[in-house]
Order: sequence, then structure tokens, then C-alpha cells
Amino acid sequence: MSANPEGLTVVSNLNTQFFFTQMAIGKTVLNQQPTQSGYWFVVLDRRNLSVVYNQFQTANDVAPNIGNYNTSDYLLIVATTGVGLNRQPQGPLFKFLDLNGAGRELRRIDQVAVQLNCGSLGTFGYALVGVLGDMNMPGFEASQITNPNTGPILTIQLVPVDVNGTNYYTPVALSNT
Repeated sequence: MSANPEGLTVVSNLNTQFFFTQMAIGKTVLNQQPTQSGYWFVVLDRRNLSVVYNQFQTANDVAPNIGNYNTSDYLLIVATTGVGLNRQPQGPLFKFLDLNGAGRELRRIDQVAVQLNCGSLGTFGYALVGVLGDMNMPGFEASQITNPNTGPILTIQLVPVDVNGTNYYTPVALSNT
């Protein structure tokens, strides 16, 4: 039995005064209007796209308790709202996201936050869609860092390459791992 493709749109929010995020799954629209900044986690059943888990949390270092849904039968959707760069995912939350689809965009946010003194650049928006099950498969990510006085932010890695016993640092794209 073949089904038609369904659109999935995830909207995160950079605003620190009006917290609002949205997800659209086909014609179904979910809204989250928390009273403070944080992380919104939604889990969908991959067989019928029904929402089986829908929780918001403010903690940036605690993985969501999705219980028995952490299998490849389910999709993870994440959106942030109003989160400052001083509250980027850390510890168990970073690992959970990493194992369930996060990659380059999550590492970009982390690198900027760590290297440039946490919250000095303002807030970040992050969205992720990945297959659950701790399979370390790449997901789909988007991120944005906002500060009204800052232009584009480039994040790369400098990888040492040994040439006849001398390290030459070579710029490369952030890796997914």
C-alpha cells in the first residue's frame, strides 16, 4: 500500500519576549506557546504520522523522557524558542540529539557558544527532524544565530595535516560527527 508524501514544516523562534513555535505535518498544525524559552520535542509514529509524544522543556542538559518511543518506528522533531547561546544543548541532551539526527548545525551552535563567551551573541534557533533509535543517522537540521549588530557567522574546523613532519592546519566544513 503506497501513500502520498506529506509536507513537514518546523518553525523555531529567536524572540526572547514572545515564545512561539509551530510544526505542520501535512494539514495538521501544532503550536507551542510556552511562558519561557526552551526546547519542544514531538515524536511521530512513522507508520501513520500520529503524534505520540509532545513535550516542552526548559532544561538544556536533560534528554526528554520519550520512553519506548526511542526506536526507528518513530520520528523526532525538535524546535527551540528564545534560547540564548548560554543555554545550548549540553550533556545528556546534546548526546540524545546527536544520536538521533543532529550533526553540523548543532555543532555550529555549540562552537559559537563555547568560543565566543556563551550568550554574548544573543539567541539561536534550532530545528531538527530525525529517525529515533540512537542509530546516529543524519537528520535534517536548520539553525540561526541572531544579534542585530552581527553579520553572517562562518563556522569551520581547522584540521592538522602532516606534511613531512610539519602540521599544516587546513580549513574544512564542520563534520556531522
